[in-house]
Amino acid sequence: MKRDPVGLVWLAGLVLAVLLSVFGPGLLGMVFGIDLVGALDRAASRLEEALRTLGDPARAMIRGFAIAAYMVFIALCVLARRRRLPAMGIAIAVTLLFVFLAGAPGAWAGSLHGAHWLLALLLNLGAAAIMTRRLRR
Repeated sequence: MKRDPVGLVWLAGLVLAVLLSVFGPGLLGMVFGIDLVGALDRAASRLEEALRTLGDPARAMIRGFAIAAYMVFIALCVLARRRRLPAMGIAIAVTLLFVFLAGAPGAWAGSLHGAHWLLALLLNLGAAAIMTRRLRR
């Protein structure tokens, strides 16, 4: 049976999402040192109010899946670079947006801003889907 590296990255991301949902993002340690979310607070306040009704377990799950989707995206970018496909620009852009949305990883363990994490999840899933399509061509 032929191994599919793209499928393996998605499978590893799913496992990572479950681990991060159960154990929290403190598992990853400190990676970034930037905490810029001020401008997005106003834009995401209504969504955050709706997500507040879900409770902490659901928000923790969203946070775990957002971090795992980012890791999947980065792994797919590495695969794309190995195949000499363009990936560096989108990797930098998505990383910056993810840090703006989620804050610094050092604050991930205590931060459950539902709207920011949901937007980060959507961003990372979209970027990973784009990179998957690029690799499947």
